[in-house]
Amino acid sequence: MCQLAAYSGDRMKSQLLLKAIELQEAYFGGHASGLGVVSDGCIRMEKDVGPVERVRKTTRIGELDGSVGIAHSRWGYGFFDPRYNTKKMAHPFMDCNGSLCLMHNGNIANFKQHWDHLKERHPFSSYERGIDAITDSEVVVHMIEEQMDKGLKVGEALRKIAPKLTGSFLLACITVEEPDTVWIANWYQPCVIGVGDSEAMFCSSPIGFEEVRGEFNSIFEPPKNALIKMTFRGVEISLLDRRRQVPDLRLDRSVLEAEILEVLKRRSPIDFRDLWYELYPLGWARAYGVKPEEFEKLREMGVSIVNPYIGTLDEMASKGRIKRWIAKRPEAGVEYVPRYTYSL
Repeated sequence: MCQLAAYSGDRMKSQLLLKAIELQEAYFGGHASGLGVVSDGCIRMEKDVGPVERVRKTTRIGELDGSVGIAHSRWGYGFFDPRYNTKKMAHPFMDCNGSLCLMHNGNIANFKQHWDHLKERHPFSSYERGIDAITDSEVVVHMIEEQMDKGLKVGEALRKIAPKLTGSFLLACITVEEPDTVWIANWYQPCVIGVGDSEAMFCSSPIGFEEVRGEFNSIFEPPKNALIKMTFRGVEISLLDRRRQVPDLRLDRSVLEAEILEVLKRRSPIDFRDLWYELYPLGWARAYGVKPEEFEKLREMGVSIVNPYIGTLDEMASKGRIKRWIAKRPEAGVEYVPRYTYSL
């Protein structure tokens, strides 16, 4: 699980988007950060390992601006193995022509199949020879690139490749062809959209809007399985993949709260990620009123329940039922990674 943000409008992209992912990174993320913008007919990008605070110092990321921008905070792959947390493997990624920039949230389960098919025709910038691995997300850049080479626009290309991806995904991309547009293809990942006067913004989690919430006319969660076109003129939403069936999940928040309290009684303090896994799968299954094997199948389908989890924890903390703070610690080869931590 990563934390993402994107924006189309007149504000300086680096300042707005870096703050948005910095607000989100203590949930999942913080192992690597990156930002891409469309500026003067080309893509400009900066990224490095570490949370936003570190990457501001190691790159010129804070100087980037343009007509649109996308920002990404990554959770390192491979159980925090630093070999999988490198600058090359950080988001976003560009196509071979440098005209398309993409970031991804989720886990593309069949990426190796696509990689085997694509690597003879495309270089993979995230490839790390020592572990013979790439970032799963980069296959999508070249899949879109090949569809665009056939004459499709970005939105059409996203709809074309979505049925070919298994696992979980939200894809957000910008291109020099449409310099005021952010395209988002979301199967079932966290997605919150804000619409204002001549501006629009996307964040994975609501907290990304915390400092600008009052400046947007509406903030909402769009439907799942959606193709979203976001510009400063507004937001258009349509069906992404007609072959996917959106599951009807109903969270019983009182049950989830009770499950969280039970975990905290036996293991406290505990961070956001470890608490999630302590609830998996029995606690989550009970909270959603399904059998554990059904919940595991939903997860395999790419269904994310992160924002309901965040909302429940935030409400419990605001009511004083649990304590919450940010602890900074070494993770994935990086010092001072922020992590939300909880106790009774």
